[in-house]
Amino acid sequence: MRADPPAARAEISRGQCSADTQTLMHQLTTIVLLLTPSSAAFTSFLHHRAQLQPLDFSSGGSVVTSLDGVPSPVATIDVEAEEDRRPHEQRVDGPRKARRLNHAFQHLYRHSDPSFLDDDWDTANTTTSHIDARDGIATAISDEVHEFYCKAFDDRITDVNSTFAQRGLDARTALCAIQYLHTHGGYALDEIDALRSRFPPLLEMDVVRHLRPKMRFLKDCMGGGHGSDQILNKKLRTQLPPGFFGSRLERTVAPRHAFLVHVGLPFGKELWDGEAGDGALLGEFIAQHRKPKQFAALCNRWRSTYGSNRISNLPITSEQVVAFDKLFQRGILSAAREDFGYVHSGGEKSEKNGALPTLLETANTTAAQLVRYLLQAGANPYETDVRGASLFHWAAGCGNLEGLRELVSACGDKGRKAALLWMASRDDATPLHWAAAGAGPKSFGIGGHLSVCNYILSIGEDIIPQRKLINSQTRDGNSVLMWAAWSRSLDVVKMLVRSRADTAMSNRNGCTVAHWAASGGDLEVCKYLHGIACVDFTVENYARNTPLSHAVAYGRYDVVKWLKEDLCVEDVGSSAEGLALDFFTWANDGYVAEEDEEGRKDIHLLFNTYRDWEREGFAID
Repeated sequence: MRADPPAARAEISRGQCSADTQTLMHQLTTIVLLLTPSSAAFTSFLHHRAQLQPLDFSSGGSVVTSLDGVPSPVATIDVEAEEDRRPHEQRVDGPRKARRLNHAFQHLYRHSDPSFLDDDWDTANTTTSHIDARDGIATAISDEVHEFYCKAFDDRITDVNSTFAQRGLDARTALCAIQYLHTHGGYALDEIDALRSRFPPLLEMDVVRHLRPKMRFLKDCMGGGHGSDQILNKKLRTQLPPGFFGSRLERTVAPRHAFLVHVGLPFGKELWDGEAGDGALLGEFIAQHRKPKQFAALCNRWRSTYGSNRISNLPITSEQVVAFDKLFQRGILSAAREDFGYVHSGGEKSEKNGALPTLLETANTTAAQLVRYLLQAGANPYETDVRGASLFHWAAGCGNLEGLRELVSACGDKGRKAALLWMASRDDATPLHWAAAGAGPKSFGIGGHLSVCNYILSIGEDIIPQRKLINSQTRDGNSVLMWAAWSRSLDVVKMLVRSRADTAMSNRNGCTVAHWAASGGDLEVCKYLHGIACVDFTVENYARNTPLSHAVAYGRYDVVKWLKEDLCVEDVGSSAEGLALDFFTWANDGYVAEEDEEGRKDIHLLFNTYRDWEREGFAID
């Protein structure tokens, strides 16, 4: 029985919905979703999807099942199946936890880093430990610090062993701040008292969120002591204004310091231990880094005094500073996937094309440089997004080869292993999978990047054999070659085949690279796989769907025509023909997107040739 959507809807409205009609409407609803690829819901659904499941219209069943292994906006469950055949990312017991997607990538020096001795500062070996009974956090406070606090700040407290919970949050915060500054900053207790008198909020600042990131910035970026050094350099401690600990590290200090690096002006240790030697440059930087115009004037003055060989003779403007700040503040994820190329600075239009300049053009920088500056400023190279994809995945998928090089270089051997072996927690896809498929900030499967694939394969022969890496599979059994064929990346497909990729591999639902290539719709990819790699385009998956069915489902006219006329692929069970007829009927009734109507009708005509009539016994001799 063929679908008649208006009649079916009328029957339901009269309250006379039969079982067959329910099944019919289930199929109709699913297909309507399939036919609206431009909708916001479809775009959101495809975001980050390495593989999704298309529809299975088998001729003998009334339940919509899944053609697993090929991207589609809908995945329906076969109720007759004994096992759960949904993709692993859909098998959840409850709602996922909400998370701000990009905020963690904007943090500097907040992540755990064993190279700094303050990574476990709260469990340091001290003479007396005071345990916060409220939250169970073990924070080691020495008797010396505790007695100093009692005498200087709270004369009412005399019991050294009293708990933080009894003293309240403020006392706990102050004690932790004093202990941290004393142990890992190298400040004497009387120096801490002097700092507090000049900057009263100092001891109200949380160590993990405020003091520790700034102390690590001073040690690492400013050259005041490397991660293996316990305390801050004495000379830097003397010259550092107390107000520095109240500055906004991620919003102003770090971006402006990175800008000094970018334009080749004095930075880091040169600010407090350079030619001046008296810390004058550091004082000027701290005093004038907040406002863009003041900071731009400072940069121009320093350039005239100290020189710079990294920029032109044009003066540094506040617009350039602001543009650099905005790029830096977007975080390392934005830099890794280059998603700010379309963000305009709002300045004057270009004389060449009349368009507004982008932030990158105004700041005169690149995405790879921003990756380097952010890593130098304490961004976490091993941060992952809400779906478990790493910066290495994003850089590879977006084709940011230089950004990926910066990540690998900054992380050493661990970075090489991450670029080769890191599997996203959602589907176990590797960066090579992403590089072969191609990704964007809001899209996936947009075309692979041959240069990135070649780079990944070139850096790890001593870590993993190249052929094993090429034939790695996701949790659902999808290979790198499948994703490359689906994303219409002919150059990547050729490279993988030449590198001995397994062309006969199938995923957990029996779909081969032929199914993926037919769904992708690139005729040249299909011809190459068939002619050079000898891929079988007649094979069925476990749901008895062939590449022809997939090509019909996704409206790939050229592929359907090639399969029928050149390869003479048999339509087993007439499933592809039935699906083509369904789409033809819905196109006539206005249930197909206008831009897809003609293509769907043309595909249906391919199943009404003399050869089809002859095969079905209707040809007239």
